[in-house]
This record gives sequence, structure tokens and C-alpha cells, in this order.
Amino acid sequence: MRTTVLLSVAAFALVGAAASCSEQTPRPLDAEPSADGGPDAAAADLSVPSSPCADPSDSVYGDPGPLAPDAAARGAIVKCAKEADLSKEAMQAKVTELGATGKPLTSGARVYRIAYRTERGDAAGTPSVSSALVYIPDTPRAEKLPVVVAARGSRGQAARCAVTKFDAALEGINGDAWRMVYPLVGYGYAVILPDLAGYANFGAAGNPPSAYAQASDVARSTLDGGRALKQLFPALDDKVVLVGHSQGGHSALSALALAESYGTAAPIAGVAVYAPLWLSQRSWGAVLYPPVGRDFPLAESSVGSISVWYHYTQAELLDGPGAGRKLFAADKQDAVEAFVKNECWGSTELAKSAALASDLFDPTFVSEISLPAAAGGECSAEICQRWVDRYIADRPHLTGAAATTPVLLTYGLKDTTIPPNRMKCALDRLLTDDKANVTTCIDAEETHGGIVSARGEYVADWIASVTLGAAAPAACAADATAIADECATPPPND
Repeated sequence: MRTTVLLSVAAFALVGAAASCSEQTPRPLDAEPSADGGPDAAAADLSVPSSPCADPSDSVYGDPGPLAPDAAARGAIVKCAKEADLSKEAMQAKVTELGATGKPLTSGARVYRIAYRTERGDAAGTPSVSSALVYIPDTPRAEKLPVVVAARGSRGQAARCAVTKFDAALEGINGDAWRMVYPLVGYGYAVILPDLAGYANFGAAGNPPSAYAQASDVARSTLDGGRALKQLFPALDDKVVLVGHSQGGHSALSALALAESYGTAAPIAGVAVYAPLWLSQRSWGAVLYPPVGRDFPLAESSVGSISVWYHYTQAELLDGPGAGRKLFAADKQDAVEAFVKNECWGSTELAKSAALASDLFDPTFVSEISLPAAAGGECSAEICQRWVDRYIADRPHLTGAAATTPVLLTYGLKDTTIPPNRMKCALDRLLTDDKANVTTCIDAEETHGGIVSARGEYVADWIASVTLGAAAPAACAADATAIADECATPPPND
């Protein structure tokens, strides 16, 4: 999420100094391994992936062939292509252009494009694949690196929106991924950047689009991304770190919440999220309530697009092929389907078909779901209860090991995409309801994307503190108490 999303209708608002690097000395990958095969040899092993990586790049997005259900196959590499290396100078130039303020990057990267096995978030756990980019530092930060999974922000659900394609026509949203990933690999970490299941082999039978913010769907692809990176480079340590921005923050926290039940490559050592979309998912039904929705016309706000993505893609995944279309008015179904399958973040195509999101949906669906989504209370129809249950499930509580795992949350008070009164809802959920192990870092002058540029080095140092034995970076000047706003409700903060 990037543009101003949800501000307020009366009380209603839906979405509306860096520490130094670790003192551990980076070590070039081409350094001679030690004779005894010790830690130095393990570091050298990062120069040799377990797969030949000789597949054509385009094949990563093609038909993976038959995929029999097999939990043991999670994370298995299906396709692997070697891409052009990235110099630290090229990455430095890009992050500087995007406003990075940290110390100079210390490493370039070898890059691989892969497809790996995962499962969908439906009841059957349908076998699938996710495409991804893998970045291996040529100067690792330490001799034994953790597995780092980077979860990208909102981009759209169409095939061309896949982050790994970095479509030049999507320059306005590509920057968010570069801001997050380049400092991670540039400060010496091995990183995988998944697209999520649904983008590769897009549109094939049995392969619905990635379900927007469907916790189980995005969590499985994220966790299996860690498995894939570990399988491709077994020399990596048995520690996983999840990093996410905006919608990717939701993916990372969902993965943390579900890791104990689904499993992961190794224990999750930490989760770092920038301005996470950890809000009540009722928001996407509440915008269909006419007194709210009229303040968010499709031509001016991204809220309606998100509501379409959320409901359409969830229905396709959970209710079967064609179920997404059926949520919409008969004369709008073609336009909505074309939007989901072809358009990315920032598109105004929907505005050609309707003024408000509620005008796109089937009137019966709007009348049944919109008020309960916005205000809570009892549902009068099965379809209402079904969707309310989904809204609630898509922000799972952090319990057990997830509640004790270190979480770093960074946020800028000038964020107009997820305004402070909405971020307060996320913090109330994490700190008060779940009593999670969260450290907050609040910047008074940063925006939704700016916080990623401003705190890339800080996050890299924090990862070193939870995985490499380095000292924790100095506390930020402000923490969660800097958010003076109360959590903006409705919708209920559940």
C-alpha cells in the first residue's frame, strides 16, 4: 500500500539516528576455504548452489508440471536460472536515489531466479509453486548467515505485477522492493524475495491468483521461501528472519503466527516489519458500507481496488473457480475480472466502470456484508458470517513461540498510507492483546516508503543482533508512545 488509503468519516478510519553496522568483518566469497573444512569452508559454499541453475529465466513462470501433495517437498527447487550479478555500486546508486541514509553498502550480489514448491491456503493445501529472486552476497556479513525472507508490499495480483519481474512500467512501485532488499543483501545477508503462489503459471487450471492478505496463503509461500533458500544454499545457518513492508508486513506476521503449525526451514529468530498492514481485514468489507465508501471514490483512492483484490482472490481460492466473479454485479463482472488479471497498483481502470467500490459488487452481497464488517454485530445470512470469519482469520493472533519471537516494528509518523491512528490499532493488537515481544522504532519525519530507506541499515544491524551475536543497535529516539492517536474504530480492532 502506498498512496493515501483511508482517512476518516467522523470517527471511521480504515487505512488511511541509525546505529552502526555489526563489527563482524565481511568476508569475500572467493576467499580460500580453510583446510579443515571449518566455518570458512561453509562460507565458501555460498558460491555453489545445490541446483545447476541452468534453466531459462522464463521457465520459472511456466507450467511446473504435475505436483503431487507432499509436505516433505515444501521448498523444493523446481526451476533455477542464473541472472546477472549486481555490483554494490549499482545497488548503492539505487538506494541512494530512493533516499537511503545509512552507511555505504559492503557487498554486491549474485542473483538467481527460481520456482519452488509450496502449498495454497485452501483447506486442501493444494500443491503449488512460487517464483522468487535469490540474492547471495559476494561479501558475506559473517561466516554463517541466517536465511532472510523479504516479503514485498502491495503490487496487484496480475502476472505482470510479480515483484521478481520488476516490470519497467511499474517503476513507481518497484522502488519499495529495492529499498527493502538491496540493503539486506548489500549489508551481507542471503535473501529470498518471493512473489507468492499464484503468480507463476498464472491463470492455469487449479492455480487461482495469489489471495490478497489471506493469511494462510501468503504465510505458506513465505515460510516455504525460507525452505527454498536453505535448500539452494545448505551452508546457510539454521535460523530464519522474516522482513516485510506494508502488505509484506502482513505476510511476515502471518507467517510468524502460522509457523508453529505449518513448519519452517528452521526456528524463526526474528521478524522485522516496516509499517505493516496488520489491520482488521474487516476494512475491505467496511468500505462497501455507503456512508464510508463515498469518501473513497475509485478514481482517487486505492481502497476500492484493495477491496476488489481481497474479495475476488479469496473467493477464487476458497470457493472455487468463478466464485470471484459471482461476488460482483452482473454488468461489472467482466471489468472486475479484467482488472484483477491485468492491472497493478495505481491503476484507475475500475473508475471507468463505477464511482465507488460498492457499485461494483452484487447489491445483495453489499447489503449483507457491509454493515457487519464496519460495525460488528450479528450477521443475518450465511454469506456474511463466512466473510466475517475470513476477515478475523486473516489477522491471526501471535501465540506460543510466535509471541516470544523478537519483532522489530519501524514506522514513520508522516505515513499517509497507514496513518498513525490505524498503526495504533496494529500496535494495540501486538502489544496489548498478544503481548508480543515487539520493539518499536518510530521516526517523526518519515513516510510509508521513506521509513524503509531511513531504517535499512538499522534493520540489518538488528538482524545481526538476533542471529549473529552482535550487540543490539541503539534504541531509536522514539518508540510506540510517540503515536498519540487512539486506535480508529470502527471497524472493530479484531
